[in-house]
Amino acid sequence: MGFKTQPNSKSIIGFTLLEVIVSVSIFTLVILVAYETYALGQNIYRRGGDEMEVWQNARASLDRLTREARQAESLATALPEVNNDPENPPANELQFQDGHDTSRLTYLRYYLDGADLKWQRVAYYFSVQPDLYVTYDSQDQFGNPPEQIILEERIIGEYFSDLDFWRTNNLINIIIHLTKNGREVNLMTAVYGRNL
Repeated sequence: MGFKTQPNSKSIIGFTLLEVIVSVSIFTLVILVAYETYALGQNIYRRGGDEMEVWQNARASLDRLTREARQAESLATALPEVNNDPENPPANELQFQDGHDTSRLTYLRYYLDGADLKWQRVAYYFSVQPDLYVTYDSQDQFGNPPEQIILEERIIGEYFSDLDFWRTNNLINIIIHLTKNGREVNLMTAVYGRNL
């Protein structure tokens, strides 16, 4: 003889309050650990991206500056012979006669404007003959210096904090300092002026 059981029409599964609290706590902890791991990864990625951007900016700016300074016909900026003389500190801008385009007498100028490295193509003239460009140190018959005109101007670098130039014989020494979000890059090079 067997027992007859009636099928249970409803099965009730219940959780105690303690089980619910423990489950929610573990789930919250897992979510917090996952978020912190993600945030840490994003922070490392952003810092690496910032540093890479600063290095790339520094190299591109320095490459352009050295390429053009190498072809300089003459320097218009008086550069000191050392970079550590407090009486005669390094120059923070550089202007030289353009050696690439000798069809017109123009000068290239590199200088900082805030955190931007700017490049200008400038020319000098006297008002009596504005189409005739002269050297930067020319004088008219009355001893007056020429006027300056900016022919082109561009930003060629960002995140610059300092720029130093000095000269040793025919070498133009250059130090650039860049900073972005606490990441600092310092590069130094020397350019041999072929025509100086």
